Amino acid sequence: MSVSIREIAKMAGVSRGTVDRALNDRPGINPDLKARILKIARDVDYRSNRAGLMLGLRKKLLCFGIQMPSEGNDFFIDVRRGIREAVHELADFGLSVKILTMKGFSVEKQLDQIRQLLDEGIQGLIFVPIDHPKITALLDELQEKQIPVMTFNNDIEHGCRLSYVGNDYIASGQTAAGLIGLLSDGKPLKTLIMTGSVQVLGHNQRISGFHQVIKKYYPSVEIVDVLECQDDDQTAGEKVSEALERWPHLQAIYLTAGGVAGACEAIRRKGYAGKIKVVSFDLTARTQAFLKEGLITATIEQEPYQQGYRPVKLLFDYLLDGTKPPQRCLTHNRILIREHMLISDTIGTDVPSKE
Repeated sequence: MSVSIREIAKMAGVSRGTVDRALNDRPGINPDLKARILKIARDVDYRSNRAGLMLGLRKKLLCFGIQMPSEGNDFFIDVRRGIREAVHELADFGLSVKILTMKGFSVEKQLDQIRQLLDEGIQGLIFVPIDHPKITALLDELQEKQIPVMTFNNDIEHGCRLSYVGNDYIASGQTAAGLIGLLSDGKPLKTLIMTGSVQVLGHNQRISGFHQVIKKYYPSVEIVDVLECQDDDQTAGEKVSEALERWPHLQAIYLTAGGVAGACEAIRRKGYAGKIKVVSFDLTARTQAFLKEGLITATIEQEPYQQGYRPVKLLFDYLLDGTKPPQRCLTHNRILIREHMLISDTIGTDVPSKE
């Protein structure tokens, strides 16, 4: 039989309100007293009455705000599928979401959209943050207002947030460097890096992880430049075309973020298909086509469905009974090459999965 808050309060010699503050990480409680109450709760294997709480939520309206720079980026198709599935599973408990999107990485646009969601009365925020002091300041403001925040797909270096769901960008950058290094076979390899935005922490971390491994294990790989495309296919195509004019003997391109289709189309248009090694991220429909064609050498998939699904579920659990998620919930990196596409065609299954 489960132990109640009343019984824990009696064991600790405090009020039920004090126990509630300790269990749900609310302010206004002495740290030592909080630690003692949490120890008692662990010792008696306390579990909140989730069934009763979820039944109670049926009578309330719970709305999350979701903001993401998804316009023009096919990666977010599966992210939105994950969001829809999580919301569908929780709809009977009064959950709904308001989603606002933007193209590119405008700090002011992101602030405006989050303010709009707050004005519409959301109880929690899930968003893909731009790594900027103004966004950090907003997160501090939301913490004061006790509005929980989940970041997903990209994290932020500073600022108060409940949890992050997404890729380990340092590790994925290191993985990409390993692929490029193996492709170089110890020989000089002129490599261009195309990133989304230097204002996005994850994009910078993918470059940092890449540099770490190249410097340590593959010094023959020469990085000629780092260019930004704002996750935009047209911009990526123009930048790659200009790069091929500037470095006609370019041998590899490392695409850290969006703009993959634009970059690949430019490579084909300039007559470099099959001549340049391309390492990218994600597995959109167009990326699959480029893999089959052999234009992309390898891509690293990062579970976009889970990046949409898990933040909704974790934030719901937190608002339901105070269940705190880990500081970081990392998705897996998976290297995919052309043969994965050919095998999936043979057996009639899609490579991406929900798990």
